[in-house]
Amino acid sequence: MYCPKCRTEYLEDVKECVDCHVLLVDDLPEETPLEKIKWVALPVLPGKVYADMVEEVLSNMDIPHFTKSDWATSAYNISSSNLVGTKITIFVPEDYHDEATQILNEILGKK
Repeated sequence: MYCPKCRTEYLEDVKECVDCHVLLVDDLPEETPLEKIKWVALPVLPGKVYADMVEEVLSNMDIPHFTKSDWATSAYNISSSNLVGTKITIFVPEDYHDEATQILNEILGKK
């Protein structure tokens, strides 16, 4: 038996994941290899502080993601939290785009 959310394996007599509180399944679907995932950009964020907040929520919700800073920040390895006008983009798999955009909008106070 497996948890469909955290993918933990359990003994046959266990019916619910103790961490996720979801019903277990007999088999897990195969994970899509990273190179086959279609990554899409969320709206651009106005700095690292917002990006860190969004990333934390995405991680807590088990939404895969990666972050890309603007060229100058990346090229010179400068901490983007100190630069005015820094733009950061978070990418998520296409299947999570709507949910992740809603999270981002809630953090930014948009409707």
